[in-house]
Amino acid sequence: MHHPAATCAIALTDMTARQRIGKRKQQEVTRKRGNERREAMLQATYDLLCLHAVEDISFRDIAEHAGIPEGSAYHFFANRFDVFTALAGKLSDLFIDAHRQPVPPARRKDWRSLAEYLVDVGVRVYRDNPPARQLLIGGKTPPEVKQADRLNDRAVGIVMYEVFAQHIELPDTAEMRDAFYYFIEITDLILTLSLIEHGRITPAMIREAKRAGTGYLATYLA
Repeated sequence: MHHPAATCAIALTDMTARQRIGKRKQQEVTRKRGNERREAMLQATYDLLCLHAVEDISFRDIAEHAGIPEGSAYHFFANRFDVFTALAGKLSDLFIDAHRQPVPPARRKDWRSLAEYLVDVGVRVYRDNPPARQLLIGGKTPPEVKQADRLNDRAVGIVMYEVFAQHIELPDTAEMRDAFYYFIEITDLILTLSLIEHGRITPAMIREAKRAGTGYLATYLA
């Protein structure tokens, strides 16, 4: 016996599934395009910070450099501070990757040598990336960006603790992990002063950063 209703029901179910799949694919395409535009804006901001001071870069500048209409750009970031904050997060990943590289034997003979090496690693990243200098230790870093970057510094501090723990016996405590976050804040302050006073990170101020940072860690490790 022929049952048209049953046949229609199966066809309707199949069609609904295809509609769902089609909608999901469209959402994936839209999401992919959105991510690409978001990344384009971050790259544009990085490029602009290589050429201009942070206070001279507007949201319109970023959108234009990324090739995105300004009105559309607001779908991805609320304002220029929002873009700067997102870029600061990506720049912090550069520090994490750099600190995870193998430590030369001569730089891990004792905790002071290792601590000074970590300062050198950070300085190298800053020197290779002008946007990192501007956003993370620049004297004109927007407060909104600096406040958000504290969380990034904590993530870098955890990596520093892990590096230390591979070579130096350390207390496995939250207080000890926090110490490396404070170590970053102390050394970055000296590097910030170097940029403000000299316009660059000088060898003398690197030495001061090491002196300040190791002096602080000595209260835990000496």
